[in-house]
Amino acid sequence: MAEEQPKRKQRIPLSPEELHYLIKLKQLKQTEKIENFKQSIFFKTFNVSNVILSALLAYYIFSVLFGCAWQNDTIKHVSVSRSGAFNKDNGQRSIVEVNLETLEEGNFTIKTNLFFTEPLTEQSISIGKDVVFGKILKVKFSNDDRLFWNIYTYPSFSLCIMVLLLGLFIYAVNKHLTVNGLLIAFGLFFLANLYFLCV
Repeated sequence: MAEEQPKRKQRIPLSPEELHYLIKLKQLKQTEKIENFKQSIFFKTFNVSNVILSALLAYYIFSVLFGCAWQNDTIKHVSVSRSGAFNKDNGQRSIVEVNLETLEEGNFTIKTNLFFTEPLTEQSISIGKDVVFGKILKVKFSNDDRLFWNIYTYPSFSLCIMVLLLGLFIYAVNKHLTVNGLLIAFGLFFLANLYFLCV
């Protein structure tokens, strides 16, 4: 005859007072854990790094929209790509890209829209660059009032906005109080800044 297994003790539910104290104890432990994490070198290093990197992204967005440093340059060589809208008056398609070689800045490409007048060599242009890194962001031709963006400004600008929004979302979710939140935000900010600097 098989031995009878001992019965498991019946679980006694906690009283309301015990449950209250248990919840308070868990909250205190969680608060203590967060405070210890905030005092760690890891948190301080990555938190400060995230603030600096996000400030650089915000600076880049501000530079593209408002704060370019303008300088005059002269076109040395120009080539255009026409595949935009057709203009019945002059029988040509709009220029969509202009590849410029200037005396001071070298080669770069800008995107245009409804631009029909081909720039000429020896023509003066204004180049808008960011102040800190000297990246070419925009160009203005002497025969057109509009500003045209460098071909690399579009992806960099879009990436910076997207990464800052993701960073704000990550911060809203966990206030950077976990290792994963800090590292994900740092990775996003670092890669976006690296893209801007390298492209």
